[in-house]
Amino acid sequence: MATGALELRAGPEAELLVRKRFELALVRVELAGRELVLAELEAELAAFETQYRRALGARYARLDELTDRLEAEQLGAEPAQAAEGEAPADDPERDGAAGENWAWARGERPGPTGPPNRATVSEVAKRLFRKLARSIHPDLAADPVERERRTNLMVEANRAYEKGDVERLRRLLESWERSPDAVVGTTTLAELERTMRTIDRARERLAEIDGELAGLEASAMGWLRRRVQKAAGEGWDLLSHMARELDRQIAEAEQQLARPPVEGVSV
Repeated sequence: MATGALELRAGPEAELLVRKRFELALVRVELAGRELVLAELEAELAAFETQYRRALGARYARLDELTDRLEAEQLGAEPAQAAEGEAPADDPERDGAAGENWAWARGERPGPTGPPNRATVSEVAKRLFRKLARSIHPDLAADPVERERRTNLMVEANRAYEKGDVERLRRLLESWERSPDAVVGTTTLAELERTMRTIDRARERLAEIDGELAGLEASAMGWLRRRVQKAAGEGWDLLSHMARELDRQIAEAEQQLARPPVEGVSV
């Protein structure tokens, strides 16, 4: 028998392994289909957002500009105009004229101007990192795919260690210990355990995708897209209707700004 070959022995474990492999094949087909549904919805929402911005984006920007000018006139002040490429004056990220750091406005201390100090690494973080590194080191991989997966995990572990992030290290270790790759051995029982863990991981991903799909459908763009589709089914164009309404509001604002002020009364 070749080194690393699976040692299949007749018995209850081998029969269960056959059934679990069949179950895994079915779950993988379901997972591939659900991943495709997610990718298609993401692409459709991205295309719809582009359509929405082309139809209404410039109109909303124009109406916002006119509204600001009207409010400024009512207050007897000129609307603030930011220079090209400059952040708005009320942007908390923008430095003041004297070069102030606006972090204080957000309840933060101004950061140091030099390179950031490395986080203090606790003994717990060191212990978790050592245990994780011994388990997932890429040199333990049996093939290039597994090596790449282990390398990516090591990168995440190193980042968490440098930040002293104990919780992240603990989650990485727990995730690894539940993974199929953590099972060693070539016995039927070992392969059965790997297969069952792979099924569990696939089902977890299915649940994640369901959550992502629900989130996309519940998003602002998802909601508006459904409204547009419903309107189209009823024979009218909701985006065109919204564009006409914005044009009406823009025209009213422009007329109001063009009106000469009555003497002694602010517009």
